[in-house]
Amino acid sequence: MAIKLKKQVIEILKILKEKKEKVIAEDLAQELNIDYIVLMSAVNDLIEYNLGGFKEKEINKISLNVEGQGYLRNGLPERQLLQLLLKNEIKEISIEDFLKRSKLNKNIFYIGLSNMKKNRWIAQSKATGDNRIYLITEDYSETKLEKLLNLFKGNKFLDYYSFSKEDLEHVEILNKRKLIIKSKKIERLIFLTEKGKKLQLSKIQELKQVSKITSKMLINGSWDNFDLKAFDITKPGPLLKAGKFHPVIALINEIREIFLSMGFTEIRGPIVESAFFNFDALFQPQDHPAREMQDTFYLNNPKVARLPEKDRVLAVKETHENGGDSNSIGWGYEWDEDIAKRTVLRTHTTATTIRRLAQFYKNNENVPVKVFCIDRVFRNEKVDKSHLAEFMQVEGIVIDDHVNLGDLIGLLSEFYRKMGFKKIITRPGFFPYTEPSMEVSVYYDKLGEWLEMGGSGIFRPEVTYPFGIKEPTRVLAWGQGLERIAMLYYGREDIRDLYINPIKWLRQQAY
Repeated sequence: MAIKLKKQVIEILKILKEKKEKVIAEDLAQELNIDYIVLMSAVNDLIEYNLGGFKEKEINKISLNVEGQGYLRNGLPERQLLQLLLKNEIKEISIEDFLKRSKLNKNIFYIGLSNMKKNRWIAQSKATGDNRIYLITEDYSETKLEKLLNLFKGNKFLDYYSFSKEDLEHVEILNKRKLIIKSKKIERLIFLTEKGKKLQLSKIQELKQVSKITSKMLINGSWDNFDLKAFDITKPGPLLKAGKFHPVIALINEIREIFLSMGFTEIRGPIVESAFFNFDALFQPQDHPAREMQDTFYLNNPKVARLPEKDRVLAVKETHENGGDSNSIGWGYEWDEDIAKRTVLRTHTTATTIRRLAQFYKNNENVPVKVFCIDRVFRNEKVDKSHLAEFMQVEGIVIDDHVNLGDLIGLLSEFYRKMGFKKIITRPGFFPYTEPSMEVSVYYDKLGEWLEMGGSGIFRPEVTYPFGIKEPTRVLAWGQGLERIAMLYYGREDIRDLYINPIKWLRQQAY
C-alpha cells in the first residue's frame, strides 16, 4: 500500500529521523513552533502506517516560585546576611544593628538568622547586655540546600523522582520554606518504529489538502489523493462588511416605530422657514436675543417668505402687541410684519408643529390629533464634542380636550420605557412657550446617574389662541435633541462621532 502523508507530517518524520532518539512531544512542538495538538495529530498519522508512536510517563515536577527564583539569583537569606558581614569585615554585631544594615524585611531577616545558626556560621549571646551574634567559623562553603537550589540554573523543572533520598529531604526543606511548586504531569515521548527509521522519504507521496471534494474529483477518482481539511468550528467566521443602516438612521427608525405604536402620525416641514413660524407664532418677541445672527442662520436667497392667511397673521400681531383674546397683555410693542417674513434655517422642529396647529384650524379638524416630527434643525453654534451646527430634534404634540400634565407624564413615561429606560422622573421647569412646563429625566444604568432628556409642557394661550385652539382644547408638547439619545444609546462621548463616522465603531454595530 502506498504511503500518503500530509506535507507537515513528512516534515516531522524527517526531523525525527535526524534526532534518532525519543523526543519529548512538548519540547518538539516548541522547537517547531507549532501547536501541541497539531504535532500529536501528525504522530497519529505516523501510527496509522506503523511509522511511529508515543509513550506516556507520569512525572512529578518541581519548579521554583517567584521568591525561590529571587533566591537563586541573589542567594538564600542566610547567604545574603553572611555576605553582608564578610564584605564589611564584621565579626560581631548586635542583632538590632544587623537588622538595620540588612535590606531584608524583618521576617526574612530572622529566617536567615535562624538558618545561619543551623549552618553553625554564627553564635548568639547576651553576655554583654545586648543581643549580639558572632562569626564562629572560617568555612562558609556551599550548603547542600544551596547546591540543590543551584540545580535549577538552566532548568525550569526538575523531576521529583530523580533525587536521592538525602536530596529529597532538602527538597522538603525548600517546600516548607515555600520556595518551590510541585506539579504532576503526563509526559509523552515520541519515537519512530523500525519501519519508520528505515523508510526512505522519497517513497512517500504527499497528500494534498482540500477544503471540499468536487464532482470532478469523484468522477476521475482523484479524490483519494487528497485529504479533506477539518473545519474548526471554534474559529470566528469571516468579517462581513456588507451595507447596513447607519446607527443614527437605525435609532430614528426605532423612535418612529415607538411613536407609531402609540397612535401618532409623522409630520414633516420645510427646512427653510419663515421667522413667523419659527419665532413669532411661538410668542417670541421680535427683539429677543435668540433671533440674533450669532444664534440663527438668516438667508439672502430667498430672503422673504410667504405668510399664512391674513387673519392668522393679524391674530399673532395682536397677541404680541396687546395679548389679543388670550387674556394676556402681550409684549406691548409694535409688531413688524417684514421681520416676520425673513427666512431662516429653522432652529427647532417646533416650527413644524406650529404649522400643524395652523392646518388644524384651517381644516376645522376634530380632536384628538397626535403627531410627531424627527427632523434636522440648524443653529449658528461652534462645533465641539457636545455641540453641532446641524442636528436632529424629536418633537411631538397632542391636541385634545381637557388634557393635562398627568396625560403628558403618562405619554413621556411610556415613550422612554419603550426606549429601554426603566426609571423616569419629571419636575417643574421653565420654557418660553409652554405653561406649565416640565423637565424629564431618566436613570441611565451604565453611568449610574439621572440624565435630563428634554423639555415639555402645555402650549401657552398666546401660542394656541391665534390658531383658534381655545379652552377646553389644549396642546401637550415635548421635544429634545436626537443626538442626546444617540450618545446614550451607543455609548459615545463625542457628538461628532455620529457624523464623522469612525469606521471601527460603525463595523461594530449590528446589522
